[in-house]
Amino acid sequence: MNGRERILAAFRGEAADYVPFAPNLWQWFYYHRSNGSLPADVATATHPLEVLRHLGAEILSRWDTQWATKTRYTAGEYSEEYQGESAWDQPLVTAFNIYPPHRTERRRRFVTPHGTLTQVWGYMPDAGADFEHKYWWTEWEEYEAVRFMLEAREYDVDLGEYRAWVRRVGDDGVVMLNITESPLKALHWLAGPQNATLFILDHPDEMLALARVHQDKALSLIERVAATPEADVFISHDNLDSMFYAPYLYRDYCHEFFARAAEILHHHGKHLMVHACGRSRALLPLVGEARVDALEGVTPPPMGDVQLKDVRRMVAYEGFTLNGGMDAPHQELPDGAASLRDYVRDLMASLEDKRHFIFASSCNTSPLAPWENLLAFRDGAREYGRVA
Repeated sequence: MNGRERILAAFRGEAADYVPFAPNLWQWFYYHRSNGSLPADVATATHPLEVLRHLGAEILSRWDTQWATKTRYTAGEYSEEYQGESAWDQPLVTAFNIYPPHRTERRRRFVTPHGTLTQVWGYMPDAGADFEHKYWWTEWEEYEAVRFMLEAREYDVDLGEYRAWVRRVGDDGVVMLNITESPLKALHWLAGPQNATLFILDHPDEMLALARVHQDKALSLIERVAATPEADVFISHDNLDSMFYAPYLYRDYCHEFFARAAEILHHHGKHLMVHACGRSRALLPLVGEARVDALEGVTPPPMGDVQLKDVRRMVAYEGFTLNGGMDAPHQELPDGAASLRDYVRDLMASLEDKRHFIFASSCNTSPLAPWENLLAFRDGAREYGRVA
């Protein structure tokens, strides 16, 4: 079987020859490439796909194709500029932005009849990642401007760009199509998790109104692209973690969106994955109720709070595919290559049914993961991941 067939067999619950091995290596790769520390085996690689192919891994990609999902504004005035200084003479790529050569800061501005909103992203070389240094929405008094922004915002997918990545991946894996995010995550992007939560507690009606605006536009996007022949798996770029997605917030701001998205996609024979980080135990039954097909990825203690062998029972949705197993503490083990083979053996043995399983990063691959550990994960997956 090829990589695409293995991954789709996992989502369908069919028996493949062995469990797909599909680590999310994008941040790991870009961190090491920009710091000149790629391992000798892949020192000349210019893209994560080359590293995954060198490993003989299955490709489950969302990083590159997320840029095919475009945001445009039908009113207001949007502008952006890049600042900061870097010695790196090529684009800096992160999960959220692509910075031009020598730039480390993205400043965005949106002018509305109710005032001007600004947002600032900044790249941190030590982390190999970027963070919002200033959120669009910092004071409640900016509510009308924020509502204007959301009402003016539309989503589209450049199917030509998406299909170009599908062709580039080919039979080696599956390219996921980005459907934006839940209303709660949209509010987090606007105000930050802390302020968004406080605004919800203090102004529930107004916040639910904002959530509805985003949800209607995101669901409209899904309706338009669900039948795309090349797209088998769609992903919501959320960050499910019960620390930020308390069950009561999830029910009010996520459940309807995920349930309706899954219903639309299932009608077309497609699958829905939602990005997740950290603690998911309290959310798993709710994810099952919405018939979400997978989380990227499920994380055991100490970073998360659930053992992989228990997840599908807790979700209680027969179509759920378990994605994870490569958690950060195991990824970062010093001199851990020998023990990781045993870890993978025991993990595979703990699963009652490996048909609905993709052995992958629990959210992401740490830049601190030694190359030898990635090879050990690969070897363990091939040795102990036989499905039938």
